[in-house]
Amino acid sequence: MANGNAVKVQFAVETTYGTVPTMAKQIRIASEGFKYSPEKKDEGLLTGGKSSGRVYTTSIKADGSLSTNVRPDEVGYLIGTALGAEGTPALVVGSTGAYKHTFTSIGNAETDILPSLSFVVDRIVEAYAYAGCKVNTLSFNAQPGDILKVDVSLVGKDEVVGTVQTGLTVSPLLPFRFANGSVKIGGSTVADITSLKFEYNNNLSASTQTMSTGLYFKEPQVGVRDIKTDVEVEYTSASDAIKTNYFKTDDDVSLEINFTSTEEIEEGFPYSMKIVIL
Repeated sequence: MANGNAVKVQFAVETTYGTVPTMAKQIRIASEGFKYSPEKKDEGLLTGGKSSGRVYTTSIKADGSLSTNVRPDEVGYLIGTALGAEGTPALVVGSTGAYKHTFTSIGNAETDILPSLSFVVDRIVEAYAYAGCKVNTLSFNAQPGDILKVDVSLVGKDEVVGTVQTGLTVSPLLPFRFANGSVKIGGSTVADITSLKFEYNNNLSASTQTMSTGLYFKEPQVGVRDIKTDVEVEYTSASDAIKTNYFKTDDDVSLEINFTSTEEIEEGFPYSMKIVIL
């Protein structure tokens, strides 16, 4: 019998959509939900028999999800493939080895296409690869006394037998924690936050099948993106002012979410993550 605790998950960014590359990273997971999702239909004809007619596969896709803790050297892959555009890494001023990685959302032009990932899931009995996976939703959740968690849902192209890459090891870094976080609204730090949820939804268009794609669907494209943040705080005059000045007036406001690790890249330069919504 396969034990869920022994499951291995590896992934890599694809250079060609739907083509499985050599795996580059191995991550710890809390859960995974990758699966082969074909559509099968019967002929729809009267057979004169006791059952329906012959059944055929009419389309093929794969779906996936995973939950894990947010580690500084892993989360960039998820953010980068969810948003789609990465700037040139820049050396942080005063540092010799700390770099700032900046990710932004792709545009809406025909040539603006999200990068895709391949995952290999080794469930002991068999290892399967899930190709052409694009991030549909990326959700962060921080609760008191807990670790910052991330849930990812993906739309994939296909499932094939996979190859586990030997020599890969999981990250040695500590995950971000609730106590490491802070939030700014309208440029001002919000005090006494008791929980934080953030979701980025690409609303992928992934249901177009043509004669050119055969049994598969066209490469998923970004739809109308939704970005939602749920911040719970203790009720004070300051938190009430946020509701009065922004929520009730329907005014636009900037949001900044920060997490800083207790571990450092080098002395004076800790690992950190910043999400900015303008």
